[in-house]
Amino acid sequence: MSHYSRVRTQFRHREALIQCLEQLGYTVETDTMIKGYRGQHAVDIAVKTAKGYGVGFVRNGETYDMVADWWGVYGAGEKQLANELQEHAGRIQKEYAKAMVLEQAAKEGFSLVSQTDEADGTVRLVVRRWT
Repeated sequence: MSHYSRVRTQFRHREALIQCLEQLGYTVETDTMIKGYRGQHAVDIAVKTAKGYGVGFVRNGETYDMVADWWGVYGAGEKQLANELQEHAGRIQKEYAKAMVLEQAAKEGFSLVSQTDEADGTVRLVVRRWT
């Protein structure tokens, strides 16, 4: 039996989510299925993991929920599974937030001057606009 877990997210923009997943180095597929321990799950956006299992995103109203099944891959309990989901969600959320900030800045006429990854994990973006 599969053990799919669902994590609520604040991802709202499909194209920005796809773009940040690709920037993280994932192979992205849309409107497909992800593989679980003993079954598949339909998703709107899918990324393939190194061990063959997938991480997917399913539209839930105005946002996308992350769906995954690592039960068979890691053979671990619920705590380990939750930790793996949080690790992936954190990396994806960081890239998504950066993509959204840069998209909005570009709409307002700003261009990226520099980007610095700080020691505490934050990303510092410097933008400017010539008037």
